[in-house]
Amino acid sequence: MNYSNTLQTDLIKIIKKSQNIIITSHTNPDGDAIGSMLAVYHYCNLLGINSQCIIVDNVPKNLQFLNGAEKIEVYNKQRHKQLFSKSDLIVFVDLNDMSRVRDMEAPIKESGAYKIVIDHHTNPKDFADYYFVNHNIASTGELIWQLLTNDHDFKLNRNIAEALYAAIVTDTGNFHYPRTTAETHKIISQLIEAGADPTELYEKIYNQSSFNVIKLLGIALSNLKLLYNGRVCLMPLSSVDFRNTHTSFRDTEFFVERTLSIEGVSVGILITEVLEKGQFKVSLRSKETYNVASIAQFIGGGGHINAAGATFQSSDLNSAIETIIRLIGKLFE
Repeated sequence: MNYSNTLQTDLIKIIKKSQNIIITSHTNPDGDAIGSMLAVYHYCNLLGINSQCIIVDNVPKNLQFLNGAEKIEVYNKQRHKQLFSKSDLIVFVDLNDMSRVRDMEAPIKESGAYKIVIDHHTNPKDFADYYFVNHNIASTGELIWQLLTNDHDFKLNRNIAEALYAAIVTDTGNFHYPRTTAETHKIISQLIEAGADPTELYEKIYNQSSFNVIKLLGIALSNLKLLYNGRVCLMPLSSVDFRNTHTSFRDTEFFVERTLSIEGVSVGILITEVLEKGQFKVSLRSKETYNVASIAQFIGGGGHINAAGATFQSSDLNSAIETIIRLIGKLFE
């Protein structure tokens, strides 16, 4: 995986030569996915290149305010068939595994377009022509910044600044995750100078929860359990909890971080029962060197050392919890 200036220059040339670009990311997109997609989209607009953002799930409500978010389309086989057939470049951001685009996998594989992966996760799968990957960087948004600023004609505007700010702030946990560096803050300072307002963006990203979501958070907090002598905190939510509050698992994005605020807790677990029978989602967070990505990989997921997740099958919530608790024990062996 190459991180050289030569590769970045080559990728800029490929983008500039393209005429029809598709920009995509993973299922259940987060701030890094949406922000990175929109930054590339706005960059293409500056170049006068036709581009379209397509994903398999809706843009989260707390990110719909970003300029261009209304242009992001949810994949439809019939509507987008021709778009994939005529595309000459597909850019994957914050994504390193084709399984995470679900129904789009087939048209992507059939497309003769060049494929570029821009990502910061470990162990990327082999499906693209070019990989701009660095798993030591806190967010894909930072990689997008490195790429765009390698174009000497690039002019940063407010749309790109806000998109990249959203990408970076969410994937660094508001700048407190371990891989947040001085370079991260240098990038942020330039985004602020270009018009990204930290107060306004924080308010829109983090402080727009509905009353029902806060009620769900209350249930989640009341369900907390400490395990492994207080080093692990479990936060389970059942399908009944979602039905009673008229919410869904997509409303829980920042819940798991609450577990690490408890004194002595090094690993936090959020397990949610998805409304589809037998399907569960787990979000894992950790401190120090506890590698939760290794746990997520056991059940088909992935992520980073301190932040990972997976979707898996189990007979019921209790069985799902037992599976995760057993796997978490490997961190303390």
